[in-house]
Amino acid sequence: MSIAQHVQDAWNKKASWLIVLRPLSLLYRLIFELNKTLYTIGFKKKYTAPIPVMIIGNITVGGSGKTPLLIQLVKYLQQQGVRVGVISRGYGGKGPFPFLVNALSEPDLAGDEPCLIVQST
Repeated sequence: MSIAQHVQDAWNKKASWLIVLRPLSLLYRLIFELNKTLYTIGFKKKYTAPIPVMIIGNITVGGSGKTPLLIQLVKYLQQQGVRVGVISRGYGGKGPFPFLVNALSEPDLAGDEPCLIVQST
């Protein structure tokens, strides 16, 4: 079992040993707040994309329903006549990256979720 799988299992089971990660979460919060402040005071510039952008993400690990939500959203937008592009990390794929996924792409190379998204939409 991979380290990621161990952490995901521990997260889902609320394992007591995760308390050792608390100092890291406080450090992360401090950096997050500092970064937010830098944007608020104008020290860091906000980027405005020339096209609408929607991000589907979550800070939870594994199986929180992001991919099914994305697939349904893409289908809905396509029915409305919107041309949709999806950028995915391609977790589990061997690359080379970036990888333009199509209906013939192999999950071993592109990643299973990007292939599922293309086949489902």
